[in-house]
Amino acid sequence: MNAKQLFNFSKRSFSSLYNYSNPANPRVYLTVAQGDKKIGDMVFELYAEQQPATADSFRALCDGSEGNSLTGTDFHHGQSGFGISGGRMGEENVGAFGLRLQDEDLTMRHNKRGQLTLPNNGENAGGSEFTITFGEAAYLDGYQTVFGELVEGQKVLDALESGVDRHGAVNEDFKIIASGSK
Repeated sequence: MNAKQLFNFSKRSFSSLYNYSNPANPRVYLTVAQGDKKIGDMVFELYAEQQPATADSFRALCDGSEGNSLTGTDFHHGQSGFGISGGRMGEENVGAFGLRLQDEDLTMRHNKRGQLTLPNNGENAGGSEFTITFGEAAYLDGYQTVFGELVEGQKVLDALESGVDRHGAVNEDFKIIASGSK
């Protein structure tokens, strides 16, 4: 590989480099409001082949098919330069099927804006809570499961980022007012 080929190879995005964009992967949406004003939809492609249990739980939470839904939850923690977290349902923070989620493939990297990642309270302790990255977050590599990425709705993510500060506070009332499969 010559220098020009190496440069072009290194410029490829995470998705195209690993070919994660797959028509067979499920897509889900979150409709976000700021206060009483709808600001738009974010559409995510879920990495069902690489992270099957996490993707299935998140899809079920978006659909509300297992009795729990992300609709009505808020974005409760965020930090500029890092990301914003939402979807927490109660103190137990369990997944769609009423259980904590096992860690899946922890080799996937947090290397771009708009990735969905699964926070946990220790090994094999994921639940309904999720984070959307605002940029690279390499310090999460090996600890949190990357299970999807934003494919539509960059302006909504921009609005979410503008409502957080560097101390972890979400300074706006951001809520998920609808969610489902695309």
